Amino acid sequence: MAYGNFTPEFLDELAEILRDRKVLEVFAGNGFLASLLSSRGIDIQATSQFTGHDGHEFGMYHHVIEMDASDAVLSLGSNADVLLMSWPPADEGATKAALAWGDDRPIVFIGEISRFDEGMAGLGGCASDLFFEITVIERDIPSYQPRNRLDRAVIMHLSKEGIRKAFRRRSGED
Repeated sequence: MAYGNFTPEFLDELAEILRDRKVLEVFAGNGFLASLLSSRGIDIQATSQFTGHDGHEFGMYHHVIEMDASDAVLSLGSNADVLLMSWPPADEGATKAALAWGDDRPIVFIGEISRFDEGMAGLGGCASDLFFEITVIERDIPSYQPRNRLDRAVIMHLSKEGIRKAFRRRSGED
């Protein structure tokens, strides 16, 4: 089971981006994406909470450590160069993981990215509004073929300025 559109062209491009880097995948579910990347020579460690929507009940494709995303970053992140998230749940798990990851290393994000300027129609089903407020997209991964208009594969990073703005807005200072 995969939410992302993992075509051979996309997987080859993603593997090229990740080549010679250690990857920590959070929200890995049944390890499907980790398996596909591992078969392309990527050094990847996959983690997941094994929730009801992640497909683990249908069988595992790759070894996945049962661990909360932010705990995975805190415990295993010092050995990784890239944080990978594919279709994280629409809660604060991705936000907490990104904050624990820091702003000095990239995050590869695959899933729906909210477009706040479109109102309710622009709200995606991945991560939280706060996650998108505190991250900055560096670039899209061109070979990714989205399944809907919000679906994207991007390289992003945590933004200190985004964190400050979000904190001021949420604390009423804006």
